[in-house]
Amino acid sequence: MSRHRSPRRARRVLSRLGSAGLLVAGAAFVATTASPPTASAAGQSISTTTNVAASTGNGTCLHPNAVTDPTNCNAYTSREDVWLSNLPQGLPDGDYFFAVSVPGSQADPNDGASGLLSTDSHLDRSFRIDNGTVTGLGTHLVENQRVQLFPFDETTNGGGVYIASVCSLADYPVSGSDCTHDAFKVGPDQPDVAFGPTVLKDAAGDYTRTYAWTVDKVADKTSVSGTSGSATVSYTVTVGHDAGTVSGVVVGGTITVFNPNADPLVADVTDQLSDGTACSVTGGAGAVLQPGDNDFAYTCALAALPQAQLDNTATATWTDQAVGNAQLAAGSADFLFSDVSFTAALVDDCAAVVDTWAGALGTVCVGDANPTAYHYARTFPFDTPGCVVHPNTATATADDSGTPVSDSADVTVCKVPLSTGAHTIGFWSNKNGQGVIKGGPAPGGVCASGTYLRTFAPFKDLAANASCATVASYVATVISKATASTMNPMLKAQMLATALDVWFTGPGSTVATQKFLPHSNLGGTTIDLTHVKGTNVSSAFGGATSLTVSQMLAYAAAQSNVGGSVWYANVKATQTKAKDAFDAINNQAAYGP
Repeated sequence: MSRHRSPRRARRVLSRLGSAGLLVAGAAFVATTASPPTASAAGQSISTTTNVAASTGNGTCLHPNAVTDPTNCNAYTSREDVWLSNLPQGLPDGDYFFAVSVPGSQADPNDGASGLLSTDSHLDRSFRIDNGTVTGLGTHLVENQRVQLFPFDETTNGGGVYIASVCSLADYPVSGSDCTHDAFKVGPDQPDVAFGPTVLKDAAGDYTRTYAWTVDKVADKTSVSGTSGSATVSYTVTVGHDAGTVSGVVVGGTITVFNPNADPLVADVTDQLSDGTACSVTGGAGAVLQPGDNDFAYTCALAALPQAQLDNTATATWTDQAVGNAQLAAGSADFLFSDVSFTAALVDDCAAVVDTWAGALGTVCVGDANPTAYHYARTFPFDTPGCVVHPNTATATADDSGTPVSDSADVTVCKVPLSTGAHTIGFWSNKNGQGVIKGGPAPGGVCASGTYLRTFAPFKDLAANASCATVASYVATVISKATASTMNPMLKAQMLATALDVWFTGPGSTVATQKFLPHSNLGGTTIDLTHVKGTNVSSAFGGATSLTVSQMLAYAAAQSNVGGSVWYANVKATQTKAKDAFDAINNQAAYGP
């Protein structure tokens, strides 16, 4: 008899035995009324059948009665007629050995074990599956992709039942729980004698573990500022997961009840876990057991993963009954599957991590470092006057549910005005500014600051031999005429303050003046003309996008007549731009390029 593993079950067993590099089908152990064994098992993938085209041992199958080879034969005329079948289909490539045992003894299929019926060594019984082809490694015949089991001794089982086991050769010596098994019968039916059924089963625990992900994103600076150039900010994205939430804990599989008689019998098939959980057996109540294999699917639902060893017992119970012409006494047969193993179906065990600026950072999975950190740097240029908030979000999206989790780290980037040390027209008209001018050098009685101012056409109306007191008075008068009614006086006043700022932070700087103005050489400072009070003033300076302050003074002066009565052809819009540029410098609100 045979039971074939589903694709999912095959994946389960492969995961259990992956370290060996082989798939060894799990065991399904047979129990009889006389000796119920204790063993671990997880499925079945081989079967036995006849080999009528073989050179020897070529008898036909008794059940089912067929002149050709059935997929699975349950009863044979002689031991020589039993062959392993379904090998390339049921097992992957690898080296194996088989053993024939008395039912209840297959927990130990190694040489010399009690109940072992095979008479030669496990190496004599070895074979290989390579790319779907079966070849013998020992002394047993291999014909038509089948391996002959004979020689083996007669069973002591009253019903003439044997167990064939197939195990990984690389793992020898093995435990029966790591093998796959099949039951068969040798000999004709005995119509005057009824035998109780034999029970075997597999058991596999399954559950779902669903992971939840977290993302934390931080920047080493939350704000940066500068007058020019750029700043670099380092980001860290940390992705982690929890221990997972367990759900859907079940034990399931197939119970196979083998009826060795030629006629049906009736039995109840039940299943129970060692923690007292009653399992649901499909069709198990009052089941009519046909001769040979009778398969029953079962499931057991659990509230949580077991915290201790969990066993699983299948039982077939029957009452006194006639089986054909024979009488079968009431009885039962048990099978104890020891230590059910559980395999998790992982949900959301990986997450793809994406960043709005850096793009795809990678994929993190359970088993990777937890948490996993990603690092990258971003350079922000100081190219836009004022402050700009740069949001930056990292998102981890779970691979199965598509559930996203995100976290952001905002960085505020500020381009700040130049710290020039310049002063406004208000300063130059008050006592401090006036004092700076009056205290300036005056070689030969001619004020040096006045000589400098007269290099610009708008200020040539200042007397060439003006003393520093006269220059101070001139400055106060020009500034006092700066009203909103006409643009020329306003432009002249702002440019005059800028020229004084240039002189006293540069050539005219002394210890005394440095109490009020730094020796910063304002004239050499470059100004961004495209961002002045939110306006592009380049057209007032010949279309230049940036100029030094001294260049700005020279250009603006060249657009004026002596004294500044005619300036920029008295086009107010252009005059306003020039005035705003000097006003921004004086108020330390101008930006560098």
